[in-house]
Amino acid sequence: MGVDLRNVDDLDNKLQQAEIDYGLPTIFLAECVLVYIEAQNCKNLLKWIASKFSTAVFVNYEQVNMNDRFGEVMLNNLRSRGCSLAGVESCISLDTQMSRFLECGWTGSRAWDMVQVYQSISQVERQRVERLEMLDEAELLIQLFQHYCLAIAWIGELFQDIEITVEKRMSSLNID
Repeated sequence: MGVDLRNVDDLDNKLQQAEIDYGLPTIFLAECVLVYIEAQNCKNLLKWIASKFSTAVFVNYEQVNMNDRFGEVMLNNLRSRGCSLAGVESCISLDTQMSRFLECGWTGSRAWDMVQVYQSISQVERQRVERLEMLDEAELLIQLFQHYCLAIAWIGELFQDIEITVEKRMSSLNID
């Protein structure tokens, strides 16, 4: 369903029409979405979700560490193309990524830059992925990874134990 996330009344109406059960555990996934929403509208959205859902997790992938030279170049490049990041103030650090949720009534939050996420993958899997396509500029990849993050926030207690140690959890489930 299409809806403007800046308008929580429309979002609420659409979800009610879809007969959503706000009491069921719910996962929200966003990839470079919140950064395009004005700060107040983003706060309204996150507060609305926190008030409506009793158990939820929000997984957010977007920019981070935007206050250094690399981030400045990235922002200038986007601006020159007419693309404004209205919510970039929440992308200053991992702390601001987490605070965005905590200030809106979420139970907890964690965030990792993509270097940390990449390093949490087993060495065998990293080597397999790196063989798929030759990478001759590893330093650039690390620099890019330092400027994107995975932030999670949760409502309730069900999702509070989420960590990036996927390998250990998957092996305990006997999943390859």
